[in-house]
Amino acid sequence: MPEILKVRVPVSAGLDVVFLHGLDGDARKTWAGGSPSSFWPEWLAEDFDRVAVWSVGYEAWSSGWRGKAMPMQDRAINLMASLQNLGIGERPLCFVTHSMGGLLAKEILLHAAEGRTGFAAFATAARGVVFLGTPHTGSGLAAVVKALGLVYRSTAAVKDLKRNAAHLRHLNDRYRDWADESGIRNLVFFEAYPTRGVRVVDEGSANPGLPRVRPIPVDADHVGICKPAGRDSLVYGQISRFIDGILSETDVPPPRHAAWKLPLSGRVFVGRAAELDRLEKTAKAAARVAVVAVHGLGGVGKSSLAARFAELRSVDYSAVWWVTADSASAIDDGLAELAVALSPEAAGLPWEQRAEQAVGWLAGHTGWLLILDNLTELAHAAGLLDRVRTGTILITSRRGTGWRDVGTVSLDVLEPDEAAELLARTVRAEWPEAELTGAGELCAELGWLPLAVEQAGAYLAQNRMTPARYLGLLARSPAKMFAWTAEAEDAERAVARVWHVTLDRLADTPLAAKLLRRLAWHAPERIPRSLLEGDGEEPELSEALGRLAAYSMITLDAETIDVHRLVQAVTRTPDPADPYRGPGDIDHAREATAVALARALDVVDPRLPEDWPVFQAVLPHGRALLDHTESDTGPLCHLANSLSLYVLGQGDAAAGIAFAERAVGAGERLFGFDHPITLRARNTSASAYQAAGDLRRATSLLETALADCERVLGPAHPDTLSCRNNLAAACHAAGDVRRAISLFDETLEGRERVLGKEHPDTLVSRNNLAMAYEMAGDAERAIPLHEATLADRERVLGADHPETLLYRNNLAYLHWSMGDSKRAVTLFEATLEDRERVLGPDHPNTLVSRGNLAGACESAGDLARAVELQERTLADRERVLGPDHPDTLKSWNNLAGAYESSGDLTRAIELYERTLAARERVFGHDHQDTLNSRNDLAYARGAAGDLPLAIRMFEEARSDAERALGPDHRLTRRIRENLETAIRLRDRP
Repeated sequence: MPEILKVRVPVSAGLDVVFLHGLDGDARKTWAGGSPSSFWPEWLAEDFDRVAVWSVGYEAWSSGWRGKAMPMQDRAINLMASLQNLGIGERPLCFVTHSMGGLLAKEILLHAAEGRTGFAAFATAARGVVFLGTPHTGSGLAAVVKALGLVYRSTAAVKDLKRNAAHLRHLNDRYRDWADESGIRNLVFFEAYPTRGVRVVDEGSANPGLPRVRPIPVDADHVGICKPAGRDSLVYGQISRFIDGILSETDVPPPRHAAWKLPLSGRVFVGRAAELDRLEKTAKAAARVAVVAVHGLGGVGKSSLAARFAELRSVDYSAVWWVTADSASAIDDGLAELAVALSPEAAGLPWEQRAEQAVGWLAGHTGWLLILDNLTELAHAAGLLDRVRTGTILITSRRGTGWRDVGTVSLDVLEPDEAAELLARTVRAEWPEAELTGAGELCAELGWLPLAVEQAGAYLAQNRMTPARYLGLLARSPAKMFAWTAEAEDAERAVARVWHVTLDRLADTPLAAKLLRRLAWHAPERIPRSLLEGDGEEPELSEALGRLAAYSMITLDAETIDVHRLVQAVTRTPDPADPYRGPGDIDHAREATAVALARALDVVDPRLPEDWPVFQAVLPHGRALLDHTESDTGPLCHLANSLSLYVLGQGDAAAGIAFAERAVGAGERLFGFDHPITLRARNTSASAYQAAGDLRRATSLLETALADCERVLGPAHPDTLSCRNNLAAACHAAGDVRRAISLFDETLEGRERVLGKEHPDTLVSRNNLAMAYEMAGDAERAIPLHEATLADRERVLGADHPETLLYRNNLAYLHWSMGDSKRAVTLFEATLEDRERVLGPDHPNTLVSRGNLAGACESAGDLARAVELQERTLADRERVLGPDHPDTLKSWNNLAGAYESSGDLTRAIELYERTLAARERVFGHDHQDTLNSRNDLAYARGAAGDLPLAIRMFEEARSDAERALGPDHRLTRRIRENLETAIRLRDRP
């Protein structure tokens, strides 16, 4: 059975437009581009309120076009029967066809014209056919069928076309004669570009040979010719004119209404097909009187949707009347006006009698539409709703709750492509040649809110400005831009004023405006309600949030809050004349937000996985606050430093540097260079540069910070000891093992003396010193020290504590690095089992253990197990951490190494190259991990027999490593040794 998609069918339509696709087509996909709003039959439905639009889908592949009689004739009869069941053929008819769908349309019309069945009405009703890339002429059919065979891979349908070319030629001859006799209109297009290297339908084959019909070339290929990019495209514009011409000749008179008032009629309107459909279905679902409420944020387009609905359905109603409903008296005023429109002599009646007369008329008639725009309280319309029992009442309101038995349609912002279309059509209505590069970025900044997009478009058109310049003005002067309206536009429609009305309604809940100012400094989505706990007592706090949600100012659930980004932008823009946006109130809200976010991080540790959810919840809001704040405060400094420590632990060195530099700058300005807060921020900044691979800068910063800490705080202060530990770690990473051991030893001594031997930081220092001994090759010191540290960890924290498990992993690593792979495998297996049990299989530390076990298995010669573990670890890290996380990139490199050890150099080189490209993109050319990838790839190239290439790669890597890491760094030495080995292999006899 064919699929017949009802795009839109007004009850009193005067014309049916039926879309027919061709081979490999679809009722929707054939006529749509890449976005939901590009299905252009919906554009016709929106632009022509007297047109019913249908799209037909049928089996254009499997059913074939077979036999001497051609089943295309059977398909034509089948489609006519299906269309007839829907009433198509009873009023004027137009086909819009693509490719071989045009042949099917001709078959339908000729079959109907010959009157051999009960479908003669189709020929009588037909007023026009649009052919998009349809082959007509006999001389071109052979070439067209050959081209179709290339495009559609010579399916059975295409082969049958070849066998029946004679029938197709005869079909066009018959259609040409009938079209000339009947006077049916024809509009013909052909593609100017090839499809897969061939021109399917050129001008010659597209020409049906009809008088006064000349094919129009389109800048598209055979597939794209039926997908116009927009309403201003050649194809859509010509088809619109074609349909307009048909409508002008039909004898269906425009509807006459007993009363008509629709103030927003004629505005630019885009999208909203789903909402219009829901609105129509909700209205039809009512048993008697249909009452539907469209609710949403101010400026989201509720009134525009209501007006569009009235325009599209106007032929279905005996009267259409618009009432401003923001108060009970305003409703009565609108009804009194309706009475005069219905009966001019009512103008002489008292105001109350006029309103009563209008209600009486509504109660006694059917088929009318009454729009109550901007209803603030359902009680204001209660008397009207109680008395009328017929007709349709469409309500728009900012209230999202309290509708009880009233059907509702919730309205959100536009889709991004719809917002861009609204902007373009608004601008080009006044400025057709406007250059709108950057329109998408502008609409995104405006949160795709229709009112804001319309105002921006009007501003661009009036001032002849590009979207980029408007964005610049919005950043520099938000107060002026939000307050602007076009010439002759109501000032109340300015973006800065649109939510003022709502806040006036909430004036009896002052906490609501205060909370909105607080929410303005967060990210728009998933704001934890817990961050507002200091702003009011319960139940007043929850009630204020509930009222904001009831008026669509926020979206509320049990744990979080969402706010539209433009509501936030306006709310945090000071305006001394606005009682809700006083500069002092906005400053207070910003500082309260900083305090709340900083306080939320005071009790959590960025190193502990169980505390990560808190950081994850705060991070987007901290970032938003810092982005929107120019003047720093103490809480902001603390917030930036805490966020830096967290993102560094998550592998985001770039964000860590940005947060740390903000904290350093704020600390220096607010507290001075020697304040402990500033020194702590400088320590964090150095760690961030170390994480980014800039070891020289990190070491220099830490040396300066340590000297300042010793001078200001003293050598035994915990912050001084932390700074010395970090400097030791930087030296360790840079390969300066001797200095690292000295600093770690000094730090350990200080922590034992100041904090005690069993303090967690003291145990960290013992662990770090053991790892430095390992790097120096001093197993006799490294392993006993680490074993003693692990024993203390187990005794103090317990065997299953995450820190204890970390130390067990490190002890296994020490045995592995010292060459005891068998012992390392045993320890790694035990640690992995415990981490899976305690932390879970997806915890980052569990994945570290699995990766380490894979490496130890590789060293022990168990290559099959090593590959399996590395592949599993890589898949889990990509899923859990993301493809660009440093640990994920390490897994790529490790898996490549396992392939190399297994002798699969092809897969190894391919993965090494992928890892190198990713590390250069994420870390930069000179990062230690990037240099390690370059070394590994060069080694694999040499192992594969390409020694000249390997030597060149080693030489480049050595030069960069000496510059970035220094000549004595461990990696630099390894690259140098590999280069010397490669040269010896090349030069041996």
